[in-house]
Amino acid sequence: MLTKAIIYVTILLIGNGNALRLYDPVTRIELQQKKGDKNYKWSEEWLENVPIDHFSFHDNRTFRLRYLINTDYFAHNGPIFFYTGNEGNVELFAQNTGLMWDLAPQLNAMVVFAEHRFYGKSQPFGNKSYITIQNFGYLSSEQALGDFALLINHLKNKYLSMAQNSSVIAFGGSYGGMLAAWMRIKYPHLVEGSIASSAPVFWFIDMSVPDDAYSHIVKRSFVNSGCIERNIINGWIALKNLSSTASGRDYLNRLFHLDKKSYLKSNTDWIMLKEYLEDIFQSMAMVNYPYPSNYLAKLPGWPVKVACQFFNNTNKQTDKELAQSMYGIMNLYYNYTGQKEQFCIDPKVCKDTAYEALGDPIGWSWQSCTEMIMQLCSSGPPNDFFIKNCPFTLEDQESYCINAFGKLGYTKNLMRPHWSILNYGNQYPTATNIIFSNGYLDPWSAGGWSLKSQLIGPLISIIIKDGAHHYDLRGEHQLDTKSVKEARLLEKLCIKHWLKVAKMKKQKS
Repeated sequence: MLTKAIIYVTILLIGNGNALRLYDPVTRIELQQKKGDKNYKWSEEWLENVPIDHFSFHDNRTFRLRYLINTDYFAHNGPIFFYTGNEGNVELFAQNTGLMWDLAPQLNAMVVFAEHRFYGKSQPFGNKSYITIQNFGYLSSEQALGDFALLINHLKNKYLSMAQNSSVIAFGGSYGGMLAAWMRIKYPHLVEGSIASSAPVFWFIDMSVPDDAYSHIVKRSFVNSGCIERNIINGWIALKNLSSTASGRDYLNRLFHLDKKSYLKSNTDWIMLKEYLEDIFQSMAMVNYPYPSNYLAKLPGWPVKVACQFFNNTNKQTDKELAQSMYGIMNLYYNYTGQKEQFCIDPKVCKDTAYEALGDPIGWSWQSCTEMIMQLCSSGPPNDFFIKNCPFTLEDQESYCINAFGKLGYTKNLMRPHWSILNYGNQYPTATNIIFSNGYLDPWSAGGWSLKSQLIGPLISIIIKDGAHHYDLRGEHQLDTKSVKEARLLEKLCIKHWLKVAKMKKQKS
């Protein structure tokens, strides 16, 4: 629940046996989503002549940046609601950021969703964008912010008669939320305020976020929803035990309806199944919404609570019974409608549809190997219910990144683990008009600007008590919780205040 003070103010898996998860703060699930809950309308347009490199004066190459726009509600000098696109096709964010669509008719706003370079259709070098580091090296948050700045300027010029004095409000979720906050910090003359939802702006090694914080919050969500922790812990042990024999592996292959090309064939293959299941636990915690949602496969409302029916047995269970519980959560997550007949779990041979929406499956992994170095691992019980793989080390990260991109010319010197904090700041003493919203249920909240609802100068933190990953950005729903309604109301009031102040300043100038 919002504090009185606040209310008052009104992964890509690298395909090898020991795959490294290069976690994607946008949620792997939303990038698999094929459609949103509502049908929003927009026009697809392109910004021409965007510099490949905004920060040098010897490279005059350009590319086209895609954006989606709706002006149905736009009035003369009305606001521009600008989504700072993150690592995916821009349609995914347009379909799933209902807050912007809900507020646009109320505030007479233009709605714009900008696509992030190197994702979706915004490929600076076409189908050669990912073949060398000479091309790939232009994928960064800084370059993307430069693209967005040009697009905002273009929009004001294109709609000059109606948008000359329009104020821009940036919106973003997860990595997009980081970009929305940084857009206000880096380009305050272009962006009047930002709604940075579920933005892990401090999840870097220079800060104090524990390596195992993500896993801890996943555990907290499941245990608080009724799961018996030891049943999940024993589930991993059961999978390992069963995989140690040919008959046990045969049982697991049949129980989990595994595709033959990803059968468990050796006593170490259970690790593939473990990692597949870990992704499910981690992702389900992010999308733990109170109503049915249409992600990768349809999920029921409060899916974590539903999943806990498989892990609430208080009696001692056999390895096969524990394995059946593990299958239960996998089937719930990927086969809620009952239409899926088999599961492919080997990243080396399975077509990973989870990343098809990214424009290219290795874009975020590249950023995770250059500027977005986020420390994540599991330390096991009692912190979490996963198998320990901590500590996180830069040496391990470098090794996996070289394995992934070495053939493209990647070296460990391209990894800059300290750059994001040095570039954007470990605090924002001069920043104004930013709301950092995080859900208490969201594992990424541990890297947010603040772990509690508070007001620090002109910056606001909102912790949504029963909120998952950027829950507040989603459109209004009849089953919305009280806390998210309060959060959205505060966001709306702040936006109106920012716009009012901006208008007064422009009238005086």
